[in-house]
Formats: sequence, structure tokens, C-alpha cells
Amino acid sequence: MANKHSSGFQEPEKLWNKGYIAILLLSMVNHISSQMITPIVSKYAISIGASITTAAAISGLMSLSALFARPFAGLLSDRINKKAVIAVSGAVTGACMYLYSLSGGVEMMSAVRLLHGAAFSFSTVALLAFNTVFIPRDKLGEGIGWSVVTTTLAAAAGPNIGLQLVDWLGYEACFAASAAGTLLPCMAFLLIPFRHTPGESAGKKSLSVNDFISVQILPYAVLTGLFSCCNGIVNSFLVLIGDERGIEGVGVFFTAYSIIMIVTRPVTGRLYDRRGIAFLLYPCIALASLSMLLLGNAASAWAVALAGALKALGQGSGVPSIQAHCLKRLGRDKAGVVSSTCYMGSDIGNAVGPAMGGVIASCVGYGYMFFAVAAALLVIGWPLVYIKTRYDKKKYGEAA
Repeated sequence: MANKHSSGFQEPEKLWNKGYIAILLLSMVNHISSQMITPIVSKYAISIGASITTAAAISGLMSLSALFARPFAGLLSDRINKKAVIAVSGAVTGACMYLYSLSGGVEMMSAVRLLHGAAFSFSTVALLAFNTVFIPRDKLGEGIGWSVVTTTLAAAAGPNIGLQLVDWLGYEACFAASAAGTLLPCMAFLLIPFRHTPGESAGKKSLSVNDFISVQILPYAVLTGLFSCCNGIVNSFLVLIGDERGIEGVGVFFTAYSIIMIVTRPVTGRLYDRRGIAFLLYPCIALASLSMLLLGNAASAWAVALAGALKALGQGSGVPSIQAHCLKRLGRDKAGVVSSTCYMGSDIGNAVGPAMGGVIASCVGYGYMFFAVAAALLVIGWPLVYIKTRYDKKKYGEAA
């Protein structure tokens, strides 16, 4: 018989229920639409008069805005109907995507980018929180795993679709298509049957730190940030290290990452559900570290591809498992704050990684920069997992 969680909603018995399937499909369309404009924002900024440096800064404003909006997104997603948060934030996100095409100067585009980041933050947090409503508690690892697969597919398809649309029809058509592809799925979420019942936090009149950021899962957010440092460094320096060493086709890193991620993620999700977080995180950290070591020594496209595959097994399995574990630990009534706390770790890692990597690379070169992040993963990550899982086992009396 299905169980009720504390919000009063009937927990599904099976993973592949109608609500979960609908959310997967709508989320993939939404993510593809969002990714369509990722590679063209900087190009469009330059086309309206921005310098290369200014265009890069405008592109980065979205992450900055999203970071500051995350805690409020988590609070709101836990206290009001998640479908309403998704619909409103989706409408604002879609409007921002079209407003890019109306931006005649740097000032307006910067303002739109900031608003876009905040709306996107609310949308992603609420989507993850809403998704967990339709996943059985004992299938959280597998359920979130399939969600990550759809996001990975979107990240692979979206940028290519956007670039093709710009080539065929121009910037305005691409922004309009992206806006429609974002707005329509978010409105469709309203049709998914779900009766919102306020949880315990909804009746609270006072607010605490834990309503915005979950202190209980901060160690896992730090670990998520460490994984995301790898993302930031790879995205910023992979092409440069390829040019320096004469490696052609370094983009094979992302191809290998996507393929291995899609193939293995559902399997590693089930592995988490059966064996627990510690069983997965120790090898995940080691594999991600090995991936960075390989990139530091890479002299061929084959080495770069192998590094991408190892990163998918490490970070690609570790981060979704962390999300599933934190959601299981705190419960669905706290899904919003869990999502926002984990996303904040990712945001900070994506920002800090390239900045610190640039300093290290300028002093000792790209190779040692990758070695440094590999060492940080092991030296910080393994003790963090050991201390946190031992503490939780002692406090909650459960296996990690």
C-alpha cells in the first residue's frame, strides 16, 4: 500500500508513474530550451556593441543572480504549491529569454540577465522538489538518476539547436523559440494532478537559518562544490590546455562524459538505493580525482576522452546520489531547501574553481592546476564523507 509523507500527499508505489513520466518529459523540453541560448548570449552581447570582456561578464551575471536567489527559492518551494512556483518562475524565465532579443544595449541586457538568473534559480529548485513528490522514497537514487539523464541529453542537444537556429533564422527567432519552449512546459506542469497540503514548515510564523539553508547537509553541499570546481576548471581551461599541447578535438571529453553518464547513471542510482551513500562516494571521489590527474597529463584526444568517462562515473554519479541522500534524510517537506542548498554548493564551486584555477595556472601551469584540484578532492572529500557518515550513523542509528 502507498505511504503518505508528512505533507499529506499519497506516495507512489512505483517509480514509473504518470506524474513522474510527465515531469521527466516536460523537464527535458524545458532544459533543452534553456540550453539553446547558452552558447549565444555572449555572441549576441558582442553583436550589440559589448566588448569580449563585457560579454563574458554579462554571461556570468546569471550564475551570480542565481546564487543569491537559491535560499529564497528553497523557502518558497517548501511553503507554497510547487506547481505555482514552477509556473510563475517559468513565465518570467520565458519572458527574459525573449527580452534578450529586444535588448539594444549592454545595460538592458545585463538587467535581463540578472532577472533571468533569479527566475531560473526558482524554477530549477522547484522542479527538483516537485519531481521528488512522485518518486518512492526507496527509489530516490534511481529516480533522480533518470532526471539527470534527461538533463544531460538536454545539455547535449540544446546548444546545437540554438546555434543552428541562429544560423538559419537569426538571434530573434532563437530567443523566441527558447522562450516558447520554456513557457509552455512550465504551464503544462499545472495540469499534473497534485493537491498541495502545507507541511510542518508552512505554519511557522518565524524563520530560521534552516528555512533558507540546511545546516544539516552543508558538508554534502561542500562536497558538491568540490565536484563543481572540476566543472568550472574543465569548462574554462580544457580548450586552452588542448591548444598548448596540440591536442585536436578536446570536445570529445564532453561526448564521452554524456555517453557514460546516460548509460551508467540509472545503474549507480539503484546502487545508492541498495548500498547507501558512503559505498558510492568514496569511489566517486577517487574517479573524479583520477579524471583531473589524467587531464593534467593528457597528450592525446584518447586521454581526454578517458578523463571525460571517469568524470561521468565520479562526479556524474556522486552529485545526484548526494541530492537523493539529502532528500531522503530531510524528507519531502524540506525538498526545496535541500535542492537550494545543494545547488548553492554547485554555484559556488563553478565560480571559485575557474578563479582559483587561473591563479594556479598562471604560477605553475595548467598541469599542476589539474593536479591541485585532484588533490583537493581526495584530501577534503574523503575525510568529509567519513566524518559526516559516521556522525549520521551515530546520531540517527542508521547505516550510511
